[in-house]
Amino acid sequence: MSSAIAVAEQRDALRVENRRLILEKDELTAKNGELDTKLRALNKKLDLYEEQLAWFKNKLYGRGSEQLTAAELQQIRLFDEIEHAADSTPPEDQAPEDEAPPDEATVEVLERTRRRPRRRPLPQALPHVDRVIDLPEQDKQCECGHRLVRIGEDTSEKLDVIPPQVQVIRTVRPKYACHHCEGSGDEEHPAVRIAPPPPALIPKGLASEGLLAFIATAKFCDALPLYRQERQFARLGVELSRRTMSDWMIAVAGACRPLMQALLDKLRSGPTLQIDETTVQVLKEPERAN
Repeated sequence: MSSAIAVAEQRDALRVENRRLILEKDELTAKNGELDTKLRALNKKLDLYEEQLAWFKNKLYGRGSEQLTAAELQQIRLFDEIEHAADSTPPEDQAPEDEAPPDEATVEVLERTRRRPRRRPLPQALPHVDRVIDLPEQDKQCECGHRLVRIGEDTSEKLDVIPPQVQVIRTVRPKYACHHCEGSGDEEHPAVRIAPPPPALIPKGLASEGLLAFIATAKFCDALPLYRQERQFARLGVELSRRTMSDWMIAVAGACRPLMQALLDKLRSGPTLQIDETTVQVLKEPERAN
C-alpha cells in the first residue's frame, strides 16, 4: 500500500515538473523571438551605418575631381596601339614621301565631307512684322537716265520678344430702369436691371485669371520666387507685394483642388505606384531617423 502511494506521489511530482518545464520552454521561445526581432533591427541599423560611413569616407578621403590617376591613364593607353606604333617607328626606317616601299600596298583615303549646320526655320505661327529698308529715291535713278527696276529682294529673319505689358481691364455693366412706371409695371423683375458680373476665380479680387496664371507659371514652372516677381512688377510700374501674391496662390491652389483629386484618383487606379521608399535622411524630414 505504501509503495503505491509513493508511486502516485512520484507521478504527481513528475507531472508538476513537466508543466513547469513546458512553461519555461514557452517563456524561452517568446524571449528568443523578441531577441531575433531586436537582432534583425540591429543588423538593419548596422547596414545603414556602414553605408553612411562608407559614403562619408568617400566624401572625406575620396577623389574630388574627375582627373584621371596615373594607373587609369596607363589603362587607357592600352587601347592606343596605333598611336604607339606610329610613335615607336624610327625616323631612319621611314620611307621618303615621294616613293613608297615596294612591298607595302597603298591605301586611298576618301575625303570626308561635312554638312554645314543649318539654322532651323522660325515657327510660322508666330506673328511676323515686315520691316522694309529701301533705297532713297535719288539712288533709284541710273546714270544712263532710266529708273531702276526692282528685280528681287534679300530677306533675313530675327527673333524678337515683347516684354510683359500690364493693362487694366475695366468691366462696365450698364444699369437700366424705366422712367415711365419706375418698375411698378413688372413685379417679377427688379426696378433697376443690370447684367450679372462675370465669374471670377477670386470674387471682388484685383487679379484677373490671366495674371494669376502668369504668376503661378513663373513661380512653379520657372522657379521664380514671389519676391523677384515683386521686383519685376515694380519695374513695370505696378506695386504688388509678395504677401498679396501669396494669398492669390493659396486661392489658386484651392480652385485646383478638384483637379488634384482627379489626378490622385487616376494614380491610385493603377496596379502599381512608384514612390520613394528610401530610409536615408535626405531633407531633414521630421519624425524620420537619421
